Amino acid sequence: METFDTLKSTESVTVTIWGPEDSRLYQATNTGFHTVEEAVKTALANAGLQISPELCVFEVTNEATLVSHRYRFNANGNLVQIV
Repeated sequence: METFDTLKSTESVTVTIWGPEDSRLYQATNTGFHTVEEAVKTALANAGLQISPELCVFEVTNEATLVSHRYRFNANGNLVQIV
């Protein structure tokens, strides 16, 4: 069974980075990712933000299925889904 954390490299994925006070800091749509964490880390690298990733919320949307989830990095640096 496939979960949302696993992506097909052909699927288009949009990552939106939200900062403090729900300000949108960056948004990009790309393909070629195998996991949600890979997509988020690529967006972070491309955004060049001067803010700690732990302060951001990452909204990841699979454009093929229109499924979207929000994630955060916890204190240990692990990407976790916000429930």
